[in-house]
Amino acid sequence: MNPGAGRPSGPFTRIVVRQVAWLVERRERSASMIVLALLLAGVSLLYGAQIRVDTDLRALLPKTAPSVVALDTIEARKGSAERLVVAVESPDEQANAIMIDELAAEVSSWSETSGVSIHRDFTPLRDHALYFLELAQIDELRETLTDQRKQAVAGALGPGLTGDPIDIEAIQGDDWDAPTDQAALDEGAPPSTPPAAAEPGFDLDRFLTEQREAAGAHGQLSNKELQLIWPGENEAGEIVWEPRIGEPYASETGDIRVLQASLSIPATDVEFAQEVVARIEARVAAAKARGVAVDARVEVVAAYDVSKEVDTIVRDAARATWISATLIIAVLGLGFWSARALVLVLVPVAVSMAVTLAVATAVYGELNALTVFLFAVLLGMGVDFGVHLYAQRQAQGRDADWPAVVSANLRPLTATMLTTVGCLVALRLAEFQAFREFGVISALGVTICFVFALVLVPVIDSLLGPLRRVTRVGRAGTPGLRVPAKLLRPLQVARVALLVGLAVFGMLGAPKLGFERDTRALRSQTAATTHTINYGATGGRCAKTLALLADDPAELDLVVARMQAEQTKLLPGAVETGAPRTPWVREVYSLRTLMPTDQLAKQRSIAPLIELTNGFLAELPELDAQAQQHRSHLEALERLSKAKPLEVSELPDWAVEPFTEKDGRSDRIAHACLDIAGWSIDELIAVRDRLDVLTEGTDVLAADSRLVFADLMALVEHDARRLPIWALLIMLVFIALDLRRLIPTLICAASLGLGLILTLGIMGEWPLRLNFFNIVVMPAVVGLGIDASIHLWHARTGTNLGATSRAAMLATLTTVAGFSGLLAADHLGLRSIGEVGILALSVCVGVAFLVLYPLRAETR
Repeated sequence: MNPGAGRPSGPFTRIVVRQVAWLVERRERSASMIVLALLLAGVSLLYGAQIRVDTDLRALLPKTAPSVVALDTIEARKGSAERLVVAVESPDEQANAIMIDELAAEVSSWSETSGVSIHRDFTPLRDHALYFLELAQIDELRETLTDQRKQAVAGALGPGLTGDPIDIEAIQGDDWDAPTDQAALDEGAPPSTPPAAAEPGFDLDRFLTEQREAAGAHGQLSNKELQLIWPGENEAGEIVWEPRIGEPYASETGDIRVLQASLSIPATDVEFAQEVVARIEARVAAAKARGVAVDARVEVVAAYDVSKEVDTIVRDAARATWISATLIIAVLGLGFWSARALVLVLVPVAVSMAVTLAVATAVYGELNALTVFLFAVLLGMGVDFGVHLYAQRQAQGRDADWPAVVSANLRPLTATMLTTVGCLVALRLAEFQAFREFGVISALGVTICFVFALVLVPVIDSLLGPLRRVTRVGRAGTPGLRVPAKLLRPLQVARVALLVGLAVFGMLGAPKLGFERDTRALRSQTAATTHTINYGATGGRCAKTLALLADDPAELDLVVARMQAEQTKLLPGAVETGAPRTPWVREVYSLRTLMPTDQLAKQRSIAPLIELTNGFLAELPELDAQAQQHRSHLEALERLSKAKPLEVSELPDWAVEPFTEKDGRSDRIAHACLDIAGWSIDELIAVRDRLDVLTEGTDVLAADSRLVFADLMALVEHDARRLPIWALLIMLVFIALDLRRLIPTLICAASLGLGLILTLGIMGEWPLRLNFFNIVVMPAVVGLGIDASIHLWHARTGTNLGATSRAAMLATLTTVAGFSGLLAADHLGLRSIGEVGILALSVCVGVAFLVLYPLRAETR
């Protein structure tokens, strides 16, 4: 019996029915169509295999997002916003050094390398050490040295005839180098106040050290850096002037050594970053094979360390796809208990997947961190059409009447396809780039699955011939669940009460649902638990900086000054971390801040030191042993005082490189070290807000990959407030067009609405938070969740209710199976997609059956 008999067909249905009838009329046509489909799938697969995977979160945002604009700008002007950092760790300091030399030779040979550094050379800065003091410190140094010279000479002259200390001022006056005015003494001029007695055991090196430490607080160089360029004593208390000074990028204990390099291709080019890691690993393997640092761990860390996360996501996507496919096969096998069903359902969806991959390659050329998992989910969604078609055909018995099956079921199938596609297309309205791409690819995929199911399921079944084993589903004229008459009303009341209870539960739990604010919950578990070499203390400055970019150097200086003022302030809006918070800006440095300030004024103040140290050194042979201990210190001061002001061209490469652009300019970039809870999206938003205040009135941009999360959250929260409304409106339009009456439309919509409210309530009570990854499936769930309602409504009074119910359940289970593959993902963000998808579909379909499946009284 034709389940759709008596139902009027529209022109679209009649056209499709005629085409299907033509295809299944002859086995040769069916075979030709299958061959063409398989050829198309093969070509599509070859073409689609070229698609790239970009897991940089920047790819999820529009190009106009502030964080993207800033990062794109610094990469355009500098090549790479961050340096390649390779860390070597082992207890053998010498072995670490040898391995670093190996890697330096490797990286230096690359055409993409513009600079390699394994050592910070401070020799060019050493002769200019005095210029890193404050002007007042230089004056104090000059005055102290003058006093010490006078005290040394006084001590050499010995006590006067009366036994009192010699009055040096009376002997030589205020001008140390002027001749003694003996006439003034003869005229009985009152002697000047004797100078204070020399400080017992005065230590010139200690005094100079105190001045150096005070200078370190002013920010040009750190205390550690000043200590390197400042003259120091050996064990004998003498200044040793080494021919070269500096330090490797190494930890204090020497167990970690680091290489830093500047590359012309940024780390955001994922393929290049992966190639960099592969090159390093190959060189390390070759070195260890020769016996070099065989016990050392070598890792690419910092910006170019993307391979772990990329590999995890790609591996998760591939694993999820295979798991989903396996589960779908299991569901179909158990549901239909027929090898024919597997062929009829899976061949069309396999062809559809290949064609969808080719389309995605042609339209976008790459998959991002969200769309890479799409095919695992699309497998579950795509089989729904084949499941419904085969279930209805199976209900016909041994011989198929495919025109009758298509005629009876095309309308609900088309309606479910359009509601799903419509909700996915609504994602095109999103500002979030990833939403738009996911919406387009998945909408095209669902449409392609629908088309190939309508074409290939009938032709494959026709080619396979009649059913060998007939399975009857349901009994004619008895649609619905039959219960004793006396239980019918109580069960209906109980159903209404249960629905009300579920609605109340959902409304109480839904307000508790929130967005995930901790980025640690969105990353790979393996990456989170794997020990990474702690290289942060090897580079002299913080390992991760925020870059400030300007077109006008004066504007950059203004913002740098504002940022320096933040070094004593807490971040407004900082989150509670359980530990005392410190000022959020630790350090700010630009080329200007690294250069000594007021050099001309300092040069004038330093100039008298030349004559002063020369005179002191000339007098040392006549002075006491204590004074002569200062010889090496005085010689060092003499050398330092002869230095001219420091020029930018004299700075070492490692100091200039962070600020140098492709055109050679180095006055438009600054860096800031931040002390923030970078895992907290709320804190990153607070940082963004504060940076907006600090850069107000300028065109300065703040570039930091961590700020991508702030922009992601802003866009996702904005889209989350409006996209569900659009998805629901589009769904209502398609339901209304299908059902063409108000009451059925409202009933089906209410069924979905209750399912969604209950889903949100369960998520709120769980809790299962929304995030950048799982929120993208919500519009898809809206479209998929209504499918069961549409099919059940169309079949509620027909003889095919049993087949339809069975197909709806199997379609739901196959879609759940598609999402289930993601539960095995190591990446927590991808795993949450599976959790939300399974929960939402199970709840929405369960509610649809509870609302729409008819209860009938048994008849005797």
